[in-house]
Amino acid sequence: MVLKMRKFQKTYELTVSLEHLPIQETKLQQMVLEWEEFGFPFWNPFQVFDWKTKPEPLSHSSFSFVLFQNLTFLESITYYLFPTWFTKQKLNHLTNILREKLGIGTRPIQNPSILKTITRWWKEPVKLYLGNLEIVQTRMEMSGIQNPTGFRHIQFHSGESQILFRIGYLKAIQYRFSLKKFKAPFPKLAECYIKTRDSHMDKSFGRVYDSFLGYLLETTSDEYLLEYFGLRPLVPNSIRELIPIEIWNQTTPLQNSDWVLTNLNAEELQFRTVYQVSTFSPHHLK
Repeated sequence: MVLKMRKFQKTYELTVSLEHLPIQETKLQQMVLEWEEFGFPFWNPFQVFDWKTKPEPLSHSSFSFVLFQNLTFLESITYYLFPTWFTKQKLNHLTNILREKLGIGTRPIQNPSILKTITRWWKEPVKLYLGNLEIVQTRMEMSGIQNPTGFRHIQFHSGESQILFRIGYLKAIQYRFSLKKFKAPFPKLAECYIKTRDSHMDKSFGRVYDSFLGYLLETTSDEYLLEYFGLRPLVPNSIRELIPIEIWNQTTPLQNSDWVLTNLNAEELQFRTVYQVSTFSPHHLK
């Protein structure tokens, strides 16, 4: 008998950013260049893969850093078991380091207890069962709206951004040790994506892809239930308010077509793959 060892993630990437800083972009750039000259020692053990600054109105500015770290074996296991908690802890810690460097004070970090961490892991969705999936694309005016993707560059065409929705009927949510089934009429659930492009330190651009913004329901007043069911994040309010109700009318009546989404922690459409399941598939709802 051959035993297969599970492969844990060996590296970890994270983006840290601060916005609306009361400093001109040129001064902010000079500050970062000085840090870069010494190799960003305050980020240790993280290394800086890329960074960028951005001007804002009233002589303000913002900047972001793309960091990566080689994980220890223990960290790899922790990230595998508690990815959301691990990311939040790292992000809070690194953001406070950056705030200290700027002399603007840190924000208190509320460390959840081990019991709360285990409870969140227990209740974290691992699969979505969806019926009759449809892809709906639209364009929306996004000028004046804060970039919800951090360091990624939003693609614009004639002042509008391309938004993609993957809409289906939510039939069930699979948790690690339980299954939540919904009854007909099933609620309409949508994943919202925005067209973005990687931007590099030399001001050049990389590949184009659809970045995941969050979930939404056809009935806005019911969206608080998404967090109750562990479906995060929600679409930012500034964008949610602009989404036309017509997107929900593009779907066709529910047919005998079932799909399963398994990679719920991915941030790009190409990695949030859905698989169609047949009646005889082990993934099919009984």
